[in-house]
Amino acid sequence: MANLFDTLTRNQRKPRGFKYKPIYFDAEKAEFKAYVEKLRAERDATDKGLYRPNYKGKFTSQIGKKSGYQKQMLFYNLRLLFILIGLVVGAYYLYNTGLFNTAVNKFLNLFSNKDGLY
Repeated sequence: MANLFDTLTRNQRKPRGFKYKPIYFDAEKAEFKAYVEKLRAERDATDKGLYRPNYKGKFTSQIGKKSGYQKQMLFYNLRLLFILIGLVVGAYYLYNTGLFNTAVNKFLNLFSNKDGLY
């Protein structure tokens, strides 16, 4: 059994590697990357490779402030609320004045009378 396993695994092909060759070369991008690398090397030489960002107290200043997305959602919800209130008030008015009942009765009478549509 061990000989069969060795025979099957010995001659397996290796997967072909991925070799990417870009068709388009952007000189400005390469120049920018070189500039950024130069700046990073200068920063590492002066800071000795230690960079510690100071986040202390940065996020507490954002408490209570609303982002643009939150403001948009607030206005959207208020507009939706006013539309729903208007629809409810309109439906209440139509129901109490009897306009709704008379319109429904006229519509139903169209189908029940012989003088109607059918």
